[in-house]
Amino acid sequence: MLPEPKEIKYWINDIKGSQIEAKAPAWAKEEFEAYQRLMSAKPNKKGTIKWY
Repeated sequence: MLPEPKEIKYWINDIKGSQIEAKAPAWAKEEFEAYQRLMSAKPNKKGTIKWY
């Protein structure tokens, strides 16, 4: 199970999908992008997803 992102309070989930507020700090934006890449990753032939 993945840990909850540190600054999820900056995240916006609405009809348009997940976004991050413009006023969010740079490190929170990087965390958001990394989390979004992870969630869109495709599993390999064994069915596992690598996250690093």
